[in-house]
Amino acid sequence: MRPTHPRPRRTAADWALRTGLPGRRLRVSFAKVAEYQQRGLVHFHAVIRLDGPDGNSQPTPPYATIDVLADAVRAAAARVRVTVESDAVKRRELCWGEQLDVTEITASGADAEFTDQAVAAYVAKYAIKSTDASGTLDRALFCHRCQGRGATLLPHGTPLPCTACDGTGQARPLPRLAVGRHVRQMIRTCWELGRLPEFADLKLWKWAHMLGFRGHFSTKSRRYSVTLGSLRDARRAWRTEQARAHADLPEPDADTTLVVGHWNYVGSGYSPGASLLAAHIWHSKELERQFAAEGGC
Repeated sequence: MRPTHPRPRRTAADWALRTGLPGRRLRVSFAKVAEYQQRGLVHFHAVIRLDGPDGNSQPTPPYATIDVLADAVRAAAARVRVTVESDAVKRRELCWGEQLDVTEITASGADAEFTDQAVAAYVAKYAIKSTDASGTLDRALFCHRCQGRGATLLPHGTPLPCTACDGTGQARPLPRLAVGRHVRQMIRTCWELGRLPEFADLKLWKWAHMLGFRGHFSTKSRRYSVTLGSLRDARRAWRTEQARAHADLPEPDADTTLVVGHWNYVGSGYSPGASLLAAHIWHSKELERQFAAEGGC
């Protein structure tokens, strides 16, 4: 279940200001981080802000007050429902829990507990916090060679048990995982539920190492702040400048193209990965020949 945020139409309805063009009067911006708790559940922290129609560069309408936003957040959290139905869990309705805390964030220097600097430090803490607190794993559990199926299919459709995982589909057997009993049971539950046809679309087996949570630890709306694309471009430019300075190359000129013609001998033959792939293809072809010979006898 994904978190939701109040739409401008909700706040406009509360104040009887339906204009037919609510998106041009108000914009909702948000950023959230996910915190893993020791019991294995995910706790969300969200910063939600009301902006003008084009983002935080424009003032909000007069009716866009703190109380309106707080009421809209509570209403949105209360009405979100996701219904699931299967032979394993029957019919259930999932919703947000009762632990909802809406607090105003004040500007820096104000005498309050939640200031903008405190929230920024709070988000940064979870950006570098690992999942060690809950005991989850740092890599996927399924076998990459057979993609968790436990077998590979020959060209004519015959299943061939995967030798890498002994047909279990798991890169590491569940009893050998270095996790607590509670976390191991949650991982096992995700793995078993992911094998049920009604939950196939969720791919829980693929995200069993994250206890079924497959979202990013942090997401935000596009106009909340600087875009992630801009940050990647800045990081790429900084790395490029570092490499240029380390290689003692001249500064780039917009009117010329720098061509570096320097070659190093790397090696010959298959790389380790290509060697494994070639061996796998040879093994498959050999089995096909054996099956053809046995069928002709």
